[in-house]
Amino acid sequence: MKQKDVPVLQYPWPYEIGPFSESFNEEEINWIDTDYTFMSEATRRKYKGHGLAQATSYMFPGATSIEHIRPIARFMVWLTLYDDYYEVCPVNELADIRDHIIEIMLGGNPGPDDIGLLRQVALSREEFRPYVNNDWFQRWAQSFYDYTTYGIMEETPYKLSTQFPTLNNLLLIREYSISMYPYGDPVEPSINFIVPDHISKHPVIRRLKMLMCRIMAIQNDFASIEKELAVATEVLNIILVIKHQYKISIEEAITEAMRIHDDYVAEFVEIQNNLPNFGSYQKDIERFVHYMTLMISGLGAWYHKGRSTRYKAPGEFPKPEYGHRV
Repeated sequence: MKQKDVPVLQYPWPYEIGPFSESFNEEEINWIDTDYTFMSEATRRKYKGHGLAQATSYMFPGATSIEHIRPIARFMVWLTLYDDYYEVCPVNELADIRDHIIEIMLGGNPGPDDIGLLRQVALSREEFRPYVNNDWFQRWAQSFYDYTTYGIMEETPYKLSTQFPTLNNLLLIREYSISMYPYGDPVEPSINFIVPDHISKHPVIRRLKMLMCRIMAIQNDFASIEKELAVATEVLNIILVIKHQYKISIEEAITEAMRIHDDYVAEFVEIQNNLPNFGSYQKDIERFVHYMTLMISGLGAWYHKGRSTRYKAPGEFPKPEYGHRV
């Protein structure tokens, strides 16, 4: 199956592209060549064609200046390369790496022997600082912990054994492994509103974030299905899991995956249209939820309209390099 034959997922929301979609081309290459030299030159060459910072303007159109969006762009590149590099890292080793990264996210300094990945997240932290507060930093670090622990580390046994999870297990794991809990947190600084901690913990907000993550996980699986069909050991794409579990055709599996996706979108819309009363924060929360929707539709647009080679060109998706000499 070719990517062009896969249906494009639809949303009831528009998408907007911020004014900085081409503003980080040179900076992004410099980040890669300066602090990601622990990766092979061939892998870094691939990343330079991925245009990851461009996606930031599709997903965070509310940012109003280069300084405003730079930490988000830097974090987009950082999170993607972290995810790829440690994809099959032994979980006991990844736990220590995770904890050290969290120390830096919360204010620690990279050590002299740390790889450049740690310097880049420290730079993002400092660039976020004018736009956030301590509650936000705590949530950001917790989101990263959950993504690594309940996402990457839960996927690893399936990847190593090449056994399919059940559909329900997949949906729960992918909710975290898609990384949109930590990457969704910058919606708040991008619109100059940090959600009060008690509202961030409200079941309605938590449910909306869960739906956002699951929608975007399926979105990613659709965008990468051609690439993943070419990998005999791929067991974590929702389309392939449905095909395996129900013993149906790839076309039928796509239809079922779309149904699940569309049900999540419908639930999000219903909740968005019936938010509880958040008092004096009501308008700000409505705006926050609106920009969550633009993040979803924006990434969907970037998959199909952006200049990235990550999902479009055969062989341009890097292999995990942790533990390999480069």
